[in-house]
Amino acid sequence: MADLIDEARRMPDAAIRFAQGVSMVRTPDHLVPLRTLVRERHAATLGAVHTALYERFDRTRDDYLNVFRAAAEIAVMEQVGAFTLPVADRRLLRELWEALLHAR
Repeated sequence: MADLIDEARRMPDAAIRFAQGVSMVRTPDHLVPLRTLVRERHAATLGAVHTALYERFDRTRDDYLNVFRAAAEIAVMEQVGAFTLPVADRRLLRELWEALLHAR
């Protein structure tokens, strides 16, 4: 998961504007068990990605950091489920992270 930490560290400034335009991030119902697994068994990894985001951006600005935290969580979900999830689910889970990473 080191790649997510590296990606978090190089998120572009434009990702803030993108995040400010996101009104809600929702986990599809059928992926909620995976989200629970990530929160319970991969909390350290998720915390490391969050820390990289906090170091990259102003930690006090919760108006957009919630979007980054949610994107990090679903990106970790994609990596944890890499060998079991259908391609469409993996693509969906990676979509927000990629949008932030490539914001212009």
